Order: sequence, then C-alpha cells, then structure tokens
Amino acid sequence: MIRKTKMVMAALLFLSGIVLRAGAFQAAANPVQSPAEPLKSSTAPPVKRQVIPLYVSERRMMVVLRVGNSLPLPVVFDTGSNGNLVDLKVADQLHLPNNGPSPSVDGSTGKPVPGYDTFLKDASIGGVAIQDGRASAFPYEIPDEAGVIGPNSFPDKLVRMEGARSRLVLLPKTPDTIPHCKANPYGATALPSAILQIGDLMIPALLDTGNDSSIILPMEYIKKLSLVAAPIPIGYATSAAGTQPIFSADLKGNAKLGSVTLDGPEIVFMAGGTPNVGLPILRQLTVVMDPTEGRDWVLSADPAQKDCPAGTATAKP
Repeated sequence: MIRKTKMVMAALLFLSGIVLRAGAFQAAANPVQSPAEPLKSSTAPPVKRQVIPLYVSERRMMVVLRVGNSLPLPVVFDTGSNGNLVDLKVADQLHLPNNGPSPSVDGSTGKPVPGYDTFLKDASIGGVAIQDGRASAFPYEIPDEAGVIGPNSFPDKLVRMEGARSRLVLLPKTPDTIPHCKANPYGATALPSAILQIGDLMIPALLDTGNDSSIILPMEYIKKLSLVAAPIPIGYATSAAGTQPIFSADLKGNAKLGSVTLDGPEIVFMAGGTPNVGLPILRQLTVVMDPTEGRDWVLSADPAQKDCPAGTATAKP
C-alpha cells in the first residue's frame, strides 16, 4: 500500500494495488443481470455466466464482499493484487483465524507487510462465491473500504472485466468465450500485463485497477521518454514498508494501450516497482483475465468484440 501526498492535496495509493481514495461511487451504468444467466452463442449450446456489479468512480473500482453471513463490506477489485487483503479491524470483528505473520510482500519495496495470515471461507462478492483461500489481515486504514479482492479468487474461469459497463462477467473457458487473438502472458509479477506503447517503446506494463494514475513508470524511463519539461516532485508515496519521493511530467506525444490513446498524458515516476497502467485507462477497456493459465486479453469497450484492436502489440512469452 502506498500513500501519495501531493503538495496541495492528500491522496491514498496502492502499487500492486496503488490506491487513491475517491468520492462517491457510480453504480453500474447498465441494469445488473442476474448472477447466473445463459450466454447465447451461434456455434455452441448456451453456457452459464455470472455477473458481478462493479461500483466505479473515476478513481476507484469497488465490489461488495460478504464473509459467511457478515454485513456487506466494500472492497477494491484490484487486478494489481494476486492475493486478498482484509482490514485488520474487520478481520478481528469477523473472528477470522490468525495463522501467524503475514507472508505478504510490499509490491513497491519488496519488504514484508505487517499483519497476519488468515483464511476466507464461504465468502462471496456481488452474490457470487469466491474460492476459499488464504488472505492477509492488514492495517488498511482507508475510510469506507474494508480491503482488496483480486481476480485470482476465480480459478479455472475467464474473468471478463468490462470497465465501461461496470461489471465483471465470469465465464467458462470454451472456444467461444476465449478472445480471438493472441493472449498477453502475465509478467514477472504473475499479474495481468500488456504492452504500453509510447513512441517506439513497447513497455510491458502491469494492468492495475487499484492504481488511480493513468501511467506510473520507474525512474529510469525519464531518460528514455520525450517529456514537455523535466519531472517535478509532487510528494511522497508511503507504502506499508517504506516511503519514497514521486515525480510527475507530461509526455510529449502519445501513449497507447489497446484501443485507448492518450495525447500528452501525465506520467508519474517513482523508484522501484514495474511499469503500471491504472484505472483511468482500464475503465475504458474490457480486460479478459485467465488467472489459472496466467494470461490476459485487452479488448475495446464494445461488449460484442472478441478480437483485439487492430495493431495491438502483445507481450512476448
């Protein structure tokens, strides 16, 4: 977890989940379909899909978690996290088991994260059961949020995140549901990744809905990019295990991911970590994730589209 403090305003960030707290969340723009409904296909019998509403603001993507018969808990749906986190106070209130020190590692610094190892049983998000499994109880301390849920909660399924339609669609893996283009393999972080194109640079980047910035890059990219002006310090990013300065500059030119092109976007630079594309871009796209096989596809927001946008670069295995 990273806290980013700008000179004029304070904000909260995650890196692998980089997080910025935002205002009220916008519910799904389209009517939410029932949790299980048939998916029509012209080439195969109907298959079952499960639909989970996303509550999306410009800065946050939330789902509703229940653990057993608990009250609903607002948590971040974070594609930049390969595990689940529960606020320490919430975990204690739910009497979740304490199985010893947390094995989680800060994605920014590589240092251990405080808290304890626990287990989520009979949990669901948006009324759809998630796999029983380990989680970390962590001093999250972000108002109005109770933790983080990642796409690995749905093994052996395709997790189709439709940002523009504010929903997750869980699908079985069949020839009809798998996108008709080459997949991007998950990167070294074992998380969804794709190619961010800036000029002639093809940058493998983490797809991180927990990041509220469009683009975050390691400091070494300052010398590789054409910038409007030299990066200026905008504050500090404070994670669970350390604090580091962050810098900002506007790109001279375009940045592209899938069908989304940004003209002269702000780039945030920080030491450590990996190139990272955040929610402002991802909410304009559909991202299909296969957590079990460690691969993903970046599609346009058109719900009927199964092919990757023309000219989309894909990462090499």
